[in-house]
Amino acid sequence: MRALERLSEPTILAERGQQWLNIYLSSGKKRPDSKKYAHKAIKAQLNSMSYHKCFYCESKLKGIPSEVDHHIEISVNKELSYTWTNLYLSCDNCNGKLNHNEIPIETVLDPCVNTDEEIQTHLTFEKEMITARNNSDIGLKTIRKYRLDTELLDLRRLKQLNKFQSLLIAIQQKQIADGGRALNTEEISTIKSFAQRDHPYSLMFEFLIKKINI
Repeated sequence: MRALERLSEPTILAERGQQWLNIYLSSGKKRPDSKKYAHKAIKAQLNSMSYHKCFYCESKLKGIPSEVDHHIEISVNKELSYTWTNLYLSCDNCNGKLNHNEIPIETVLDPCVNTDEEIQTHLTFEKEMITARNNSDIGLKTIRKYRLDTELLDLRRLKQLNKFQSLLIAIQQKQIADGGRALNTEEISTIKSFAQRDHPYSLMFEFLIKKINI
């Protein structure tokens, strides 16, 4: 999870959101029409916000199912069904989050509210496994609510860690071949690119790169 900046409301939602809400509320249906709140223009803006990653776990969404998620659930407040600030983007794993009765959103981290510093106060990593930093209750609840510690996510993070490890080995071999020189600027930049916001699991790599002192 990384802090995200909310972009401007898509035009179609600003123009039609209230109408869509009125139709939904008068219909008596349990859920709003996903074709409307997950309209391609809305989803595109959410993707731009998150660099095409899940808001919660940072999985790249290319090639995996993604859903527009109601941060405050429909069962809690139907009035927010088409409210721009309540629409988040989630992967197949995190969309199966625990409901409000089990873990209320007020007790967990919010990528659209909390800063990177606040997020890092409560979450950390041991290799590919996410953990609550210093047994933070907020961290524990965030991990549980959004299912950030599933085997599926561990495997996805491990795949990226293996790529990172292969890069380090290749760079080390080149250093040795060049007489044991220090890392050059280009190599440092390539290593640090794994922690850039557009990279999958960038928070994990930010911790790792700090740990290896690069």
